[in-house]
Formats: sequence, C-alpha cells, structure tokens
Amino acid sequence: MNTIGLSQRIEEIELALAGMFESPKAPTVSAYQEGSTTYLTLSWVVETGRDTTLDARCIATLKLVDAQIDRYALLETAKRRIVQDRLKDLVRRHVDASRAKPASSDDCSVELEVDDAVFDVPDEPYSML
Repeated sequence: MNTIGLSQRIEEIELALAGMFESPKAPTVSAYQEGSTTYLTLSWVVETGRDTTLDARCIATLKLVDAQIDRYALLETAKRRIVQDRLKDLVRRHVDASRAKPASSDDCSVELEVDDAVFDVPDEPYSML
C-alpha cells in the first residue's frame, strides 16, 4: 500500500481513539514512527482548573509494528472497525487496571505493545451470494 494510504489508515485509528474517554478539553492523538514501529499516543485531560498548565492528563501509547499497520490497511472497512474497537478495549482495560491499583488512582499512563491477534478478523461464517 502507498504511503498516503497507510497514513490515512493510521489517522482512522487516531480518530477512533480520540473519542474514547470523557475529557473537559479535546483529547490529542499523535503518531510518529521510529524505525519499524509506529507509536500512537492518546492524551486526555482528567482534571482541569483555572491554570491550564496544571491540567491532570492521562496518556496511552500504543506500539504497532509495520506489519500490523500493513495488515490493518488491507482489511475491508467493517473489519477495520472491529480492530479499532479491539484497540479501544485494550486501552480502556489497561488504563482502568492501572488506576485500580492501590495508591495509583491518579496513575493513568500506559504503554502497550499491540499483539498480532488484534488484527486477526475472521471472515463471516457465511457467504451471501
């Protein structure tokens, strides 16, 4: 797939992640590549005050390898949505788990290596001809 197509697919994932958490301010999502790894970083405000420099933020970083991005890009739209939902579920579970630990309710920064299984989306069990 060409570079433009891949960047559009990465942007799809960014947009899916952006609406995950309630935030008094717009969340930010960014992507950057380092070698054969793409990092997607979602940041959202959990607490704000008059001085916005003191906003409490949470951050979730997903690490995806090139082969995973390529697999995602080749999926049809419905299957890409399934992968997006799986990625959102993965982030939510890890953020909730990190905040549930004793004495870490304010700790909501996680870094996740995405497993290849997230991109395994089987064909429908039936075929409509």
